[in-house]
Amino acid sequence: MNSKNFYIVASAPNEPTLQVKISGPYLTEQAAHADLAAAIDEAMDIDPSAKSYSYSISHVESRKPGVIQHMAAHA
Repeated sequence: MNSKNFYIVASAPNEPTLQVKISGPYLTEQAAHADLAAAIDEAMDIDPSAKSYSYSISHVESRKPGVIQHMAAHA
């Protein structure tokens, strides 16, 4: 896995600097866009207040999985 990948990121509406990687890593931005709607739906299943979050795709340095993948691995 590359250390720099694309992630779907959620930002809190009242604290935009608070960002959480919810899904990823993706090797391409196109792959992240293809999964965006499903990742948002899954985030809302986990936390109904997620509907008020802002979502974006970021190209960041990380080797850790997003929250959704982390939870699925430990379910």
